[in-house]
Amino acid sequence: MSIDMQKVAAEIRGRLGEAGFPEEGAANRSVLALAEEAGEFVGAYRRWSGQARRTGTFEEMRAELADVVIVAWLAAGELGIDLDAAVADKLAVMSERGWRDPVAE
Repeated sequence: MSIDMQKVAAEIRGRLGEAGFPEEGAANRSVLALAEEAGEFVGAYRRWSGQARRTGTFEEMRAELADVVIVAWLAAGELGIDLDAAVADKLAVMSERGWRDPVAE
């Protein structure tokens, strides 16, 4: 299944506007929301992997990671970043740089 994340992010921005969230400050909101969602994902991972006081499910962790990705697309749109191009550029850099310095003998 292929999802047009730019379209989804635009729809979310439209719904936020309809709900009364002002356009002004939208980039700041989405960047802060991205940090919040990343923290929620880390918490869900810790619960699922047994590193927290209470347990969690794989599905909870999966859903939180999806929130991170969705909000990243929203933030990119608010900031005028073509995330498709940015990801392609970053993948090109990663594929060319090598993964680890040689181990010294």
